[in-house]
Amino acid sequence: MLGVMLFALLTPPFGLRAYLEARAQEQAQASHVIVSFGRPAAAIVPLPVTARPFAQAPRSPLDGVKGKGAWLMIFNGDWNDPDSDRAAAIVDAAVRADLSHLYIRIADSRYHFYGTSALQDLLPIAHQHGLNIIGWIEPMLDDSNADTADALAAAQFEEQGQRLDGLALTIEGNSTSDPNVGQYLAGIRGGIQGMNGLGDRYLLIASTLPTPYDHPGYAYATMSRYCQVFAPMVYWRATGLPQYSGVGGARAYVAQVFQQFRDPGVNPFKRPLTITAQAYDAAPEYGTPGAPPGDEIVTSMDETRAQGGISWSYYRLANADNGVTGEEQQAITGYPFWQRFRTGGIAGTALIALPDQPVAY
Repeated sequence: MLGVMLFALLTPPFGLRAYLEARAQEQAQASHVIVSFGRPAAAIVPLPVTARPFAQAPRSPLDGVKGKGAWLMIFNGDWNDPDSDRAAAIVDAAVRADLSHLYIRIADSRYHFYGTSALQDLLPIAHQHGLNIIGWIEPMLDDSNADTADALAAAQFEEQGQRLDGLALTIEGNSTSDPNVGQYLAGIRGGIQGMNGLGDRYLLIASTLPTPYDHPGYAYATMSRYCQVFAPMVYWRATGLPQYSGVGGARAYVAQVFQQFRDPGVNPFKRPLTITAQAYDAAPEYGTPGAPPGDEIVTSMDETRAQGGISWSYYRLANADNGVTGEEQQAITGYPFWQRFRTGGIAGTALIALPDQPVAY
């Protein structure tokens, strides 16, 4: 444990964030606390589900990630049994928040593909209500073949004819360079022994460190080859730098990220960006204290659109003391980043997460 802590402290902010997530996972496994995305499950009336057929009209792979999204940290052991109420609560809150897609953590190198129970409950009801589900995977790439098998198993999982709308691959472990990254992504596209690949149209999202110029050995160009979209982790306050706080600071940081990803050496295939924004207090990882206020959240969305980003999502730490604030809820819900097709009217209010309540852990 001491070694993990020292490594985390030497690599702020992202190494420390990984440590905090690992600690949250240990706490979750000890307590098996189950919390819904938006509100207590008892407050949700289960919705009837008629799942859409998986064989649907052809669409662009990018459709799975357009709009506004959120990242949900679901750990191994967190969702072992059927829980339709929890799935209904998550979908209800997401639709009321006018989100188009959710990233659900379903696999990592230690526990492999553990998300079957969650996906059995979530996929049919989410798709019935027009909500895309992206499988979020955190591979360490010490064994790229095993990590590839996890990704293929997740993408090929099916429930009531429903599958994931894509995979988001967070590359921030010990192996973030080639050949490991290239072997991993090539295996996902082309297959490995005993498992078919996903082909060249399946949506792969590269969830990456935000500023390529600060990480010269990171395999950005390889990810540009294999992934259709970059989702850099744009946590402006996590830098701890005063110039990246406030409305102007948030705008400057988002703009800097876009500028660096326009470099052909970083992104030779000119892949579009979807921004993963900060919605948590970065003080525990030596960032600027305080969760981003509403005006910074709105600015990050404004700048994402102005720079040509195809979508925007938010991330918060998976612990009970660092929830999405009420001000952040209002900013995220009220921002017209996309247009949901609906026959009825949009809900007047939305509950993303109660203040200081974990989304899922």
